[in-house]
Amino acid sequence: MKLRCRMTDIEAMRDFISIVTIISRLSRNCVMRFTKNEVCFRAGHSKPPTAWAELSQYHYFMEYTMCGVTEEQNEIYLECDAAMISQSLNSLRTSARSVKIKLTNKQQPCLTFDIELPSSTMEARQCIHDVPVRVIPRREWPEFQKPDTPEFDISIDMPNLKHIRKIVERMKNMSPHLIVTAEKNGTLILKIDADNASVATHFHRLHVWTSSQNAEIENISATVDVKKFLMLLGWDLVHPQNVKCNIIQNKMVNLLFSLDQHLRIYHFVPVINL
Repeated sequence: MKLRCRMTDIEAMRDFISIVTIISRLSRNCVMRFTKNEVCFRAGHSKPPTAWAELSQYHYFMEYTMCGVTEEQNEIYLECDAAMISQSLNSLRTSARSVKIKLTNKQQPCLTFDIELPSSTMEARQCIHDVPVRVIPRREWPEFQKPDTPEFDISIDMPNLKHIRKIVERMKNMSPHLIVTAEKNGTLILKIDADNASVATHFHRLHVWTSSQNAEIENISATVDVKKFLMLLGWDLVHPQNVKCNIIQNKMVNLLFSLDQHLRIYHFVPVINL
């Protein structure tokens, strides 16, 4: 196996560290999947995972060399501590000129991050971090594939995430549960039921798509943990161009974040059955 890649674009590096940081907040356990065309992050061991992120290597990396286990199975799966990677790459937010990522063997497998920093002299400064990883054997690969996305009862465009975050932050102090409802007329409703009051916020005139198998149902709802819903709003750090909220009645809430063809993030929020 061989892995060597390099980032030089400032915006790409900032987005990369933002993705790793959010993943580290969702789950300490992270699986990275490297293929010929993509780098993927999986947060957590649950099924479906808390989040799955797909990054186009053509956009993020100026150089990208990857040789997997075999020609037929040309992939690499690594299990790592997302928090350690986030801490190692912290300088990408401000001052780094470039970063090289290599799979190395230093008494144990490591992802080595070689970061070039600016210097007052002619010679650039180098900062090297070795993050221990576990190379996942092929027999375990099926456990870490891209999660299936079932047919949703309804899918609706999300309003501005920062605006939603402010609202949900206040709701969090009133109730641990959030009811997410999407209506066929293009209305998204976020609601809490507290002991002495019910509070709801309505967002109108949103694009909406519905499943043909539920043509007679006017609205679809699911109840989730308000804190877990709030965590997914952190993806606004990568400035997604489009965010869709997908709901299966009382079973699943999934948010899909996309940025051109460069980035797709699937975030799954467990439903609470009260």
